[in-house]
Amino acid sequence: MSTILTIAKREVTRLRSRFRGGSRLVVTLILAASFLIAYLAFREGAFRGRGLYRVGVSPDVPPIRDSRFDSVTVAPSLGYSTLEAGEIDVYVDGTQVIHSGKEKSLYAANALKLYLETQELARIGEDYETDRAFPLRVEIARFPVDSPPEDRETVVPSLMSPPLPFARVVTVSIYLLPIFFVSVFFISGFMDEKADRRITVLLSAPVSPFHIIVGKMLPYVVFTLASVIGITIVLQGDVLLALAIFAPVVLFTFAVYLMVPLVYRTFKDTTFITMFATVVITTYLIFPAMFSGVSDLSYISPLTLAVEMYRGQPFGLKAYLTSAASMYLIFTLSVYIGTRILNEEYLTRFRPLYRKVADAVYLAINRDHVYLSVTLLSAFLIPIVYMIQLVSLAISLNLPIRYAIVVLLLLSVVAEEIAKSVGIVTLIENNVVKTARGVVGLAFLSALGFLVGEKLLLFVSVSVVSESAFSTAIFNSGMLLIPLAAHFVFTTIVCLLTRRLSVKRYPYVIAVGAIIHALYNLYVIGVLS
Repeated sequence: MSTILTIAKREVTRLRSRFRGGSRLVVTLILAASFLIAYLAFREGAFRGRGLYRVGVSPDVPPIRDSRFDSVTVAPSLGYSTLEAGEIDVYVDGTQVIHSGKEKSLYAANALKLYLETQELARIGEDYETDRAFPLRVEIARFPVDSPPEDRETVVPSLMSPPLPFARVVTVSIYLLPIFFVSVFFISGFMDEKADRRITVLLSAPVSPFHIIVGKMLPYVVFTLASVIGITIVLQGDVLLALAIFAPVVLFTFAVYLMVPLVYRTFKDTTFITMFATVVITTYLIFPAMFSGVSDLSYISPLTLAVEMYRGQPFGLKAYLTSAASMYLIFTLSVYIGTRILNEEYLTRFRPLYRKVADAVYLAINRDHVYLSVTLLSAFLIPIVYMIQLVSLAISLNLPIRYAIVVLLLLSVVAEEIAKSVGIVTLIENNVVKTARGVVGLAFLSALGFLVGEKLLLFVSVSVVSESAFSTAIFNSGMLLIPLAAHFVFTTIVCLLTRRLSVKRYPYVIAVGAIIHALYNLYVIGVLS
């Protein structure tokens, strides 16, 4: 532990040297402005326009209590001329709403009519007896049933609208700013030390790659978690719950950004991939949260949990694990692979991306325990595949049925076949496995590891993930022997064909295996339907 803290202290010293002079003030102002915007969105709502329309009303019109309308009392003799002159957007004369015919005036008139209709419906619901057919009212009684009348509440369903999460999503998205901001310096620190060969000196010291990775990452993780605490205090949220929600987001983000400087060699490539990773992570986190309260699939993003926290709505353990389990596992996998590839030869070698990835997979496998390594590798790649499948499932639900099936199955089966076969293919390429019998044995263990990991993640997920016919097809729900046999057959086909045709044909073999797998899934859907 002392070694990790020493490396972390060294990293803090290096980071402080980069914030001198005017740069420190600029960064502080940017962060303060971002926090202020989020706080205002939290307090006022992101889509509430105050004084958007100017409305003139005759003296006999009741007050308009809607922040969108800035109303002023105007006598009828002046109201029409004021409207024509464009000084107001709409004029209300008694029960009539008059517009000028201009575009903004028409919008104002329609918005005002909807407001007045809602107010009238609310008045009817309050003044008329409960047994009247219109408007429909529902009486909510608090337990026990024989509670006094003042503990009962009558609501009009037609006046109720589902809560829109947009303002809350805007607010909780501010948590992502310090995470992405700090991670940039984490990446640049690695790249600086790679370029200056200081990482070589550090590797020659009596410290392990695990100590180096954790030590360099620790100060940045601590800072981002501290920012989570600070933002939560400002927004008056639950600090412990916020830490539980955003800790996996922090670790997942650093897991992705750890692999970028380890795999890429130049600053140009690293910058491009970092921006691409930021866009992908942001989309993955924010887009599902927009459907908070609409679909349980929104729980694939921890931001959905944050939205519910600020709404005061509880969520269960399965909802939390659906969001967080994959992120924790990906962080664990990333740190492990990082410790295996953190060596001078790998870091300084110029090779295409697919070759660097293949080398990383090969280095991650323990050649002294090949069978166990392939089984565990297939299981630990499950969280990545799982995320791809959940996103595919969420996207497919918003597409026409014919396109939904194609998008869902193709993305899912390609990810599955790569995860199950990539370890075996790298062993074939490096002549670790030379016989067809060895390939078949590894294919079975890879299928077994994949199935076990898949079932465990599916078990801790919300019910919607396993209840639809689409998810049954991609997650192979049902008896264990049939999915295991299917995984084994598909993986064996891919690996034996790759061994027969050469590793260079691996992408084409994956396409063949994915087509066969997709046809099988279509058959499963047909049987279920």
